[in-house]
Amino acid sequence: MDAVAGNGQNVALVTQTLMANASGVLSRPEALALPRFLDLCSLCEAVVLLDRMEALGASGEYVSGLSSLLAREGLYRTFAPALSRDEVRRVALRLPDELAKRVTDGSGNDPSAAGETGAVAGLDYTTGLNDLLAQVDGLGGYASAGDASVKDRMYRGNSYLVVAAAHGLDYFPDFDRVPFVAGTLQKTYRSLPRQLYDKIAESLEEPLTGGDVVAEWTAMSTIPIPPVAALVLSRASSLENIPEQLLRVRDEFSGYRRYFGDFKAELQAADTIRERRKLLARYRTLLEEASGPRREAVSVTEMLNLTEKAVKVAAAPTLPTSYSALLVTQPVDWIRRWWCRRPLAILFRLDTKMPKLPEYQQLAARLWGPGPAARLHDQAAAHGANMQKLLSEAEVTFH
Repeated sequence: MDAVAGNGQNVALVTQTLMANASGVLSRPEALALPRFLDLCSLCEAVVLLDRMEALGASGEYVSGLSSLLAREGLYRTFAPALSRDEVRRVALRLPDELAKRVTDGSGNDPSAAGETGAVAGLDYTTGLNDLLAQVDGLGGYASAGDASVKDRMYRGNSYLVVAAAHGLDYFPDFDRVPFVAGTLQKTYRSLPRQLYDKIAESLEEPLTGGDVVAEWTAMSTIPIPPVAALVLSRASSLENIPEQLLRVRDEFSGYRRYFGDFKAELQAADTIRERRKLLARYRTLLEEASGPRREAVSVTEMLNLTEKAVKVAAAPTLPTSYSALLVTQPVDWIRRWWCRRPLAILFRLDTKMPKLPEYQQLAARLWGPGPAARLHDQAAAHGANMQKLLSEAEVTFH
């Protein structure tokens, strides 16, 4: 296990659950269901998009043939957080309330809460992101132990986000956590004091208001990616051959990965919103070309920048200073750097796979058998439209 996370690179935090789900459908074909299949797709995309994946170490660390292969190739490792659990808890308590109240302890391999369709049983996905969060907030208490575990899992997804941000890492959440992470980020940004946004606008030296900055920060954008999972599955001769084909597809898209890393680095170096918008437009074109035909997409949104200074203050047991109060007191130049250098949350999109369901069904039938493949098709159709509506509700594309 590595002592600390690597940052300043094209590196993201993933969970051991994501690795376990992806590995499980390769070693146990009977375990195939939509959430695990989509976690396999998400892991494949992370391997191609990123230079490396990192996961929090745990006493019961998950190890599989797939995780061991990726570790040997230098593409996956576990690490011990730089902050202790008590320090992380204190950081969380001083975060904006909309985030702090949706963070819980824990790490390691906690099973997915999603049912076969990819939705969490008992939650209504048709009423919008805010209501979906309210439904999760209402679980627990007098609810069953199952409800409480669902709530803990969704809140733990935000804990991973905090850990990723504190280590300067991007974050690749598990499929079932995606709408909850997106919704929490939206509510968090909109809850920060207007004074902070006005100060950010002042620091950028543009004709902006705090409201313009709110709109830019809460924007979720889509970026094109190669059809990674489809390529890997179409070339694999068997389930056992999928890891080897994944590494070959990764090699093919080294140019894409370089563009993606450069895009994130230049985005953090850009000093104005105008420059950031130009960068996004330019790199979207480059990434489209590098993705090849039949491209798909992921959503990206920027997280809180938990800089070393902010983390140290938040983790100090005797200081009552909140994260927002600390930021408002900083010099203008510091505020500008803090605002520009935010990690990304990279959110899986089912809707770009929906038009290709017949293709994915055929690929799954060849590798897992026709029965499981037919169930996958029906499960995706049942949940895909709701997921598309939830992410489109949060998404604003820059022009």
